[in-house]
Amino acid sequence: MSPRNFARRFTEETGLTPARAVERLRVEAAREWVEAGQEPIDGIAQNAGFGDPERMRRAFVRAFGQPPQALRRAARG
Repeated sequence: MSPRNFARRFTEETGLTPARAVERLRVEAAREWVEAGQEPIDGIAQNAGFGDPERMRRAFVRAFGQPPQALRRAARG
């Protein structure tokens, strides 16, 4: 199966592009670490596969409407 055909079929089946599906998995994993509040945001971004904290912040805003720091504060509060 070609990459283009795979992407089309994946999107038809899941409603997400492959890239968005991977991002969703990364965001969910990172959210658990952020809410646990023990590791720095930079380390979480690296461990979750975002590469840098800014990329993770943008993904969090898309997924949850707020940056990781706000989720961490809410989890502590």
